[in-house]
Amino acid sequence: MDPFGFINDKVKHAIAFFVLALLLDCCAFPSYRFTWYKPLGLLAFGVLLEVLQDMIGFRKGSSGDFTDILSNLAGITGYFLVAAMVKRVYRVDLANGGG
Repeated sequence: MDPFGFINDKVKHAIAFFVLALLLDCCAFPSYRFTWYKPLGLLAFGVLLEVLQDMIGFRKGSSGDFTDILSNLAGITGYFLVAAMVKRVYRVDLANGGG
C-alpha cells in the first residue's frame, strides 16, 4: 500500500530526483561543482532503473515509460534552478558545507 497514493507518479519521480540531485551535490562529492557530469550520471541512473524495471516485468503491461525519464529530468533540472537561485540570492556555495 502506497501512503502517498494521492500524489501523481510523475510528481513522485520529480521529487525523488530533486532530492537525489541535492544529495549528490551537497553530500556525495561536495568538493565538485554541480556541472554536467553529475546530472548526466543521475539521469543515466534513472534510465537504467527504467530499463531494468522493464526487463524484469515490473511494469506489468507497460513498456519502459519515457515520461518517467522526463519526470526524472524535470526533478534534476528543478534542483539545478533552485540551487542557482539560492547561490545567487544568498551568495552561498551549497557544496563544501554551504560556506
